[in-house]
Amino acid sequence: MRRSMSMNTVLVAAFAFGVLAVACANGTSSAGGGGTPTLTISSPANGASVSEPFTLKLDASVPLGDPSTGEDHVHLCFDGASCDSGNYVKVYSDTTQVQGLSAGKHTIEASLRNADHSAVGPTTSITVTVTGGATSSGSPSIAPSSPSSSSGYGY
Repeated sequence: MRRSMSMNTVLVAAFAFGVLAVACANGTSSAGGGGTPTLTISSPANGASVSEPFTLKLDASVPLGDPSTGEDHVHLCFDGASCDSGNYVKVYSDTTQVQGLSAGKHTIEASLRNADHSAVGPTTSITVTVTGGATSSGSPSIAPSSPSSSSGYGY
């Protein structure tokens, strides 16, 4: 009887440990509960012609917000610029106004980032043709009228 009771105790402990391990593996992460995070640019469409300023819409599987909140955010990079080196625009919501691109074809890359600016993983890009764009070769920015977005470069 004593041996059977010990074996039951070991089995119950092993089961409890297994349940705990699964619960920890499914805890909250930047992936929103353990799944693989996703990010897409839902508008404008790839290959679209746009005039400035234009609205860029993102679809992320995780909440976006200011890094001070601990939520993920997005780095927008233009025309091959690195989303890591500081030559990017930070976006804290799923919509923003883009301006400052010259007329012509441009590639826009969106990179999902942790609050510390490290890459979460997903990136997506589109190519748009800007008509009536900026006359100078200024840097792209987002409109300051978007209260949940930042128009600065870098960290």
